[in-house]
Amino acid sequence: MKTFITIFCTLLAGSFFFSYRTAAQIPQPGNTETGMLSGQLSDKNNTPVAYATVTLLRPDGSVVNGNLTDESGRFVITPTGTGTFSLKISAISFTEKILENITLQTGSMKTDLGTITLQGSAHRLEGVEVVSERAAMELSMDKKTFNVERNITSAGGTATDVLQNVPSVSVDNDGNLSLRGRSNVTLLIDGKPATLLGSDAATALQSLPASGIESVEVITNPSAKYDAQGMGGIINIVTKKDRKFGLNGTASIGAGTRDKYNGSINLNMRNDKWNFFLNSSFRSNRNYNYTTTERQNRFYNEAEILNDTFFRTYEDRIRQSFGSFTTGGVEYQMNERNSFTLTENLNIHSWGNNGIADYSRYSGSGALMAKQLRGSESGILSRSLSSSLDYKHKFLREKQELTANVTYVLSQTDREQEYITNNFDGNNNLLYGPILQSGPGSGGNNSLNAQVDYTMPFGGPNGKLDAGAKAQLYSFNSDNNPTITFPGGTPQTDSILLNNFDYNQNVYAAYTSYSGETGKFGYQAGLRLEYATYEGSTLALNGQKYFNDFLNLFPSLFLSYQLSKNQQAQMSYTRRVNRPSFWNLMPFVDLSEPQDTSIGNPGLIPEFIDHIELSYNHKTPQGHNILVSTYYQHTKNLIERYRIFYDNGTSFRQPRNLNSGTTYGVEVTARAQILPIWEATANFNFFQNIINGNNIAPQVNNKGFSWFGKANTSLRLPRQFSVQVNGTYEAPTISLQNTTTALWWLDIAVRKNIYNNRGTIVFNVSDIFNTRKYTHIFDMPVYYQTIYRDRETRVANLTFTWRIGKSETKSFNGRRRDSGRSGQSAPDRDNIRQRDDDGGF
Repeated sequence: MKTFITIFCTLLAGSFFFSYRTAAQIPQPGNTETGMLSGQLSDKNNTPVAYATVTLLRPDGSVVNGNLTDESGRFVITPTGTGTFSLKISAISFTEKILENITLQTGSMKTDLGTITLQGSAHRLEGVEVVSERAAMELSMDKKTFNVERNITSAGGTATDVLQNVPSVSVDNDGNLSLRGRSNVTLLIDGKPATLLGSDAATALQSLPASGIESVEVITNPSAKYDAQGMGGIINIVTKKDRKFGLNGTASIGAGTRDKYNGSINLNMRNDKWNFFLNSSFRSNRNYNYTTTERQNRFYNEAEILNDTFFRTYEDRIRQSFGSFTTGGVEYQMNERNSFTLTENLNIHSWGNNGIADYSRYSGSGALMAKQLRGSESGILSRSLSSSLDYKHKFLREKQELTANVTYVLSQTDREQEYITNNFDGNNNLLYGPILQSGPGSGGNNSLNAQVDYTMPFGGPNGKLDAGAKAQLYSFNSDNNPTITFPGGTPQTDSILLNNFDYNQNVYAAYTSYSGETGKFGYQAGLRLEYATYEGSTLALNGQKYFNDFLNLFPSLFLSYQLSKNQQAQMSYTRRVNRPSFWNLMPFVDLSEPQDTSIGNPGLIPEFIDHIELSYNHKTPQGHNILVSTYYQHTKNLIERYRIFYDNGTSFRQPRNLNSGTTYGVEVTARAQILPIWEATANFNFFQNIINGNNIAPQVNNKGFSWFGKANTSLRLPRQFSVQVNGTYEAPTISLQNTTTALWWLDIAVRKNIYNNRGTIVFNVSDIFNTRKYTHIFDMPVYYQTIYRDRETRVANLTFTWRIGKSETKSFNGRRRDSGRSGQSAPDRDNIRQRDDDGGF
């Protein structure tokens, strides 16, 4: 199977270079990979016809190449090869036109057809929405945009499933994000902190359905305008918003293998002044999680070999989850320059786990010495409610704007944990038990985010000044009431696990930046000031309180040079910070895995990161795009989990500040429009990680080279079918004390549009070969330990979506924007909903 995936990725990568060289020509004998055909489309009033489809055909009707006209109605098709062809021209509200007997011969390889006039269709289309196919991936110097509607392999899934296919991004088996191999990524939802969806990024991603996401923006080197938090960069999830007038929306329902169900409804009702919206979804999932841990002690004399040298743990857990996420709100367009938006979010999510764990200890000869069986049941119920008010004011001066936002979030979590433990000897005779443990607890958090941003033209025709201020106030509390019951006894307080924790973090920030252009040079310089405080208290430290504050400057600099119309180079530098989360600070003993316990560290201090990046971006008229970046990142006070191994086979984990960490590498992201119906994207990231932990213990260092690659290809087929295949490979990666072995997986999906594109059926299978399994290796001087995790990843989903309402847009003054009539001009992009209709109108 590895051979298959290698061949698949090789062929897909090869298609990029082939398409760049041939611009999507399929050569025939006698043809050459040259030639160019151009022309201009207009209507009877000499108005350019934009976004028309122009296709070059052979005499047998097969496709040679094609393109779309730009906003001026101009098209260029290259290469064409030699021979006799016909040209097919299709545009909304125009009669299809075919030009026959176009001859291209050696010596006259550049042919301009001049102006071609199209005739309006005899039937005027009422209420037609202008749509244009968005590429699956849009690449620019400051960010990559992944358009989720084009990714049908995540249909019926969550935001976690979406991000698994996003270039530069990795998601591990616990749902934790990393960007270019670095963790601690800042997650935003519509530009706001993701705390409204949960207390951590993994929870937030599991709460948000894929059906509610429009696109994902990946910002590897954010400017001073963004929060300085997050050493890996920023991932911004943009939710769907409908601009059409009247009542519109979508409804979907789906089911997956092994008791997985989902549904959603997105409604929008708009008129000239008001826009009401409601997005609601639910998910019910059941999946398995198997974990096997094996550890071999390393001794150096025969006497020691007779001691206990081998430990094995096997855990079998079933997880049941149910969640609903609802967003509702209203937008009021007071006039052309002022608007208000009020948004309410309600998120309810529950998890339940039950399973059995077998902890065994063996002698050097392989005989069973002792065994412990531990049954567990746990449940978590999380609720969060957020309110957000946005205001936008556009000044009379063009490009001068003021925006403001206030968001308040309130969350509550209740936990129940029950454990039953029995200890046996080597002959499976009960030695001691059962021991009953109970750990009910609760926690809550609330946060207030307020910010204002102002932008205006300044210092020349291309100059722009940005400034803003922000305050983030966050508080968290957690307490529990653990009990333990020994055989024949009564419940008593478990003082080892008893704890309460209070934590507050406040961040105040202000920034300014200036950008402009001088000839082919562009520049942006910014400076952000942040003052952060955090304080906490915990029963685990006898009520001890701790406090820390930091006042820091975070500069950013971006320089760009326009090499040509379609080529640009950029250099950027930013400084960022990663403040420890309350989960890392909280000194709460986690005994959910008693052979590998963990605790937080209230003494952690923030990481500070310097990031330098060089980029080159090349776009071609045929729709191809390649972005090459080389980057260097140095982290001071690197936070890593440090594991201590004990002779009895157990281990203990705690986050610690290390001296430093360094990452540098090269990333290539490419998009190829191989044919008008065939598109492919690929992302390859090669990097080196260097970890310096000498401050913890002598020779606590690690370094290693790694890489990962993602490839996506989609093909539109006849009869409204389309198919998509995503492939991912991750090479072995290192952390402070362990190595994660290589893994790969393949996703596939098929979509069928029905009832004139009103309905869509999607069938997809994730991890079709069931290969996405994680193995972590700890190769220590006196121990060798492996952790193998098999989480359910091969899931088949069937999803049905129905579109509600009319496809009609309007401008602000209420006049209908019927963009399907003859005489149309270049469309107003601010009032066009772009989507992939995979099969036309």
